[in-house]
Amino acid sequence: MYAGAKLDDTATGPFWTPPLPVDRDKLSPSILRELDQRGERRSFKGYVLQIYDGPDGKPSGVFEIAYCSKTRMACAIYEAEAEDEHDAKRRAVVMTNPHWLAAAGPRDAAGIFFQLLVDTPPEA
Repeated sequence: MYAGAKLDDTATGPFWTPPLPVDRDKLSPSILRELDQRGERRSFKGYVLQIYDGPDGKPSGVFEIAYCSKTRMACAIYEAEAEDEHDAKRRAVVMTNPHWLAAAGPRDAAGIFFQLLVDTPPEA
């Protein structure tokens, strides 16, 4: 499971795109708050990776990652649309809290963050 892998009809996900650079200031406000609390916003670059559950489906979610190559630190969140619990006709955006992690690059940060999400039990 890595970005840019050749997929066939039998492949199963999740898969994600290569990190797509975005203007750092367009990242989620929760990531920007984290960067500002550390006083390091200018040291980080922004990236977005679309997540797919299958090779021919539409994106099921997004990783937003702020990455600093100097410190090799990343701040990441996962976002997805979900059915609104109060109105089945409406969709709501749900996201994780920001997580800090050490990584060799934004692609590595996505893999580490994904494994963190898989290994963390849901909150009660």
